[in-house]
Amino acid sequence: MQNQKIMFMTPPKVELKELKNLFFQLCSKTCNLKCKYCYIEKNPYKKEEDFINIDKIKQALLLVKGQKLNSIYLTGGEPLMHPDFNQILRMCLKISNTTIMSNGVMINDKKARFLKKIDDESEFETIYRISLDSTDEIENDMYRSRGSYRKALCAIFSLLKYEFNPIISVINYKNRSREEIFKEFREFFFKKGFELEDINLKIIPFFTKNDETSQVEFVENMQFDKLDCYNSRIVSQSGVYSCPMLVNDYRARLGSSLNNCSKINYLDCEKCSICIQTHQKAQVNDWM
Repeated sequence: MQNQKIMFMTPPKVELKELKNLFFQLCSKTCNLKCKYCYIEKNPYKKEEDFINIDKIKQALLLVKGQKLNSIYLTGGEPLMHPDFNQILRMCLKISNTTIMSNGVMINDKKARFLKKIDDESEFETIYRISLDSTDEIENDMYRSRGSYRKALCAIFSLLKYEFNPIISVINYKNRSREEIFKEFREFFFKKGFELEDINLKIIPFFTKNDETSQVEFVENMQFDKLDCYNSRIVSQSGVYSCPMLVNDYRARLGSSLNNCSKINYLDCEKCSICIQTHQKAQVNDWM
């Protein structure tokens, strides 16, 4: 058997200078959809619940109280499935603007009206980011789950009714230009009475597990301060990580809680390679 050559390299190092974006993974495998592209490993035949303990969130919020965060992000799985979601949202809105990354399945007129009451209690803004991958119902449901198209539209227009300004997250499966996707969605929603602005559309690079490379590569003139791990952290039930895409990956685990986690993050995971090679097109705020 011939000896295989193995190339070793020192992975790039990113140091957290200032925390500007704080993510909470309210759950991981708990979700009400089965999206084909989901990067979270779960048993498709088994219902799993893995909610974060609310005390972990309280502790983290106490640490960042008084800091000038850009935003707090609530993600999952499906964050609205957390049994203490309403309380968690209220807690976050006392600290900063809060973005909820949802598939929209649980948001109807009644829920949107209630969420508006929570929003009115705070001086900070609540932002809802709803996933919709295509203006075609059959194509969208093929990627996500049957019925997800209509429920996402229901969520978007329910939020609009109660004066929210929802952001639509679109997975760019076909690697189309932003101009093409924006034109399609703008024309679609214009016919339904919603004038889509640039801020209302978030186009997410398509990622599959098969795209993972075996080693992290440098990009010439790489600006690490543009990466989300430069100024972001995510708190989950299993600890603190550098990136929502890397939760439960031991290489990205920085500590058990926000007050004792490392400020140094090494870009030695496969998904880091994708982030680097695409020149920040795969930032956390884009992935989700």
